[in-house]
Amino acid sequence: MTAPPKQVWLYGTAIPALMIIGYFVAYAPAARRLESVRYEVTDAQRKLDDYRLTMAELPAFLEADRNLESMRRQLNSSLFAKGDILELFRQLTREAENHSLQLVQITPPIDELLELNRQASPGNIPLYLSVTLDFKGQYADFGRYVSRLEAMPYFRSVKACYLRGRQTVQPVIDMSLSFKALIGTTEEAS
Repeated sequence: MTAPPKQVWLYGTAIPALMIIGYFVAYAPAARRLESVRYEVTDAQRKLDDYRLTMAELPAFLEADRNLESMRRQLNSSLFAKGDILELFRQLTREAENHSLQLVQITPPIDELLELNRQASPGNIPLYLSVTLDFKGQYADFGRYVSRLEAMPYFRSVKACYLRGRQTVQPVIDMSLSFKALIGTTEEAS
């Protein structure tokens, strides 16, 4: 007995159609999910490898960060000391102008400036600087200036004082004052 040709044709088209429907209904979504999971696993593995590499580099990074922070503190301290010296010079100039004195020159010793540059980094060590001021002006103005200077928080002690000039109708004289100053205390005295 042979199957009628209509049934053969029906079986011949139904079986491949069922296979195609099965492919699109069952296999294709499962294959896409499997590929998606493989991609996620690969991505997670890449991220994990990157994390391990980062963790391995972390001690060296932290050490470099500590070194840079230490260097930054040292440089800031040095800059702070230089800024304080410049502020001291500005304040000395303002005070001289306020007392009708012409400030001709401010001379800190070079060796002290170099030493301050080396000392600037240690924490709480007070920094001192010898300063020599050369003026032109009158005796009374110079006396008031020195009195005001002695009241300033940065003033520590007079090292030398020289007055050069002659008695004239307008006694303008050359004066020089050397003193020791504490760096970083240039706020106004109360």
